[in-house]
Amino acid sequence: MKIIYEQQTPEEALGLYCDWIVEHLKKFEPPFEWYFLFYPIRTLLLGAKLLNRDDYAEAVWPWLDQYCIEQFPNGGLFSTCRGKAITEYTQDEIEHDIRTGRLNLADGGSNVHALFQAAICCKDPVRKQRYIDCGCKWLDCWVPIWSLPNGAYGNGIWNGHKICEPYSMAMNVCSAFAGAYLATGDKRYVRNAEGFAMWQCDNIHETGVPIRYNLYPPSNDSLIGDFSRIFYMMEAFCWVHYVSSDKEVRSRIEKMMKKWIDADIITRWPDSFDWFDMNKAFLRVNWGEYKDSFDDKLRFYWYSSKCCGIPSLLQYYVDNMYDDAEIRKRCKQGSLYLSNPLKARMLAVMAEDVVPDFCLQATGFAGLTVAEGIKNGVTFDIFGKPGK
Repeated sequence: MKIIYEQQTPEEALGLYCDWIVEHLKKFEPPFEWYFLFYPIRTLLLGAKLLNRDDYAEAVWPWLDQYCIEQFPNGGLFSTCRGKAITEYTQDEIEHDIRTGRLNLADGGSNVHALFQAAICCKDPVRKQRYIDCGCKWLDCWVPIWSLPNGAYGNGIWNGHKICEPYSMAMNVCSAFAGAYLATGDKRYVRNAEGFAMWQCDNIHETGVPIRYNLYPPSNDSLIGDFSRIFYMMEAFCWVHYVSSDKEVRSRIEKMMKKWIDADIITRWPDSFDWFDMNKAFLRVNWGEYKDSFDDKLRFYWYSSKCCGIPSLLQYYVDNMYDDAEIRKRCKQGSLYLSNPLKARMLAVMAEDVVPDFCLQATGFAGLTVAEGIKNGVTFDIFGKPGK
């Protein structure tokens, strides 16, 4: 497809990105990591709603159908698409995958969140129920195994690694819990999400930056500093805030978010910049005895692709927590920046000839921010308002 490398409106950019995603989804063949697809899938569902394009939603269903038929009998969901139904596996193969494989909560949380979004958007009652059943089975049967008395969760299984200790980035499961509540009305899911969010709120550095509890290897001596982990944790907090009716929970999240954004996140987007400062060396912060998670050996496009979604969460913050003129201005700048394909390409958006591993997911993350530029709040409101 032909890409025009000049400034677009958010509507034009969303259509361009959705067209590009539809075309490139066809190129994916197993095995691949499912999380590459699920934010692009969310963008397609937003495009279907905002641009009145049913064909964008039609492109989503075959992939989600495949995701559902690969679910393990115990509710687990593999991080990698294998391209065959679980019914085609022998018991030995199932046991081998559970013993050595990747059935983690962090990947599964964002994937299952998209599954619930698709269920809410789907007009076919059979398919809708299939997605709800798959997501709820994961949350009801697999996820509780990794729940802890303090409200936090471990990360399930990653390359056979099973340590049931708190893992901050498993907070993606909060987004899945929120989606499950919005799809089913079951408040139990909200309580589970609140418990994990409050545990992380209890583990915030004095500066306001969340402490990162890691499992690979087990540690709690770093803070959430890189854009990837900022996005995932901020997304989890926003979704818990969206579905919670507990005033104390919402207040704690609001105060924590304000302190975190003011202390660190907004400093990464200087007033004179149209976009975040992406200089990794500059962004490293000295937190005393704590390390910055940017100190990990991170590939640039791994964190820059997720960075494309952060303005969509900042938009939720200014609309629902604290109205900050400077942050609101940056949200608008971010949407326009990502509506320019040439600028967005530097962050891996539609850049398959440069960074094939990250270009599809980067385009999906960018789609969330561009959609907010069309209609503020749409990335949350597409689920419908929670019954508080």
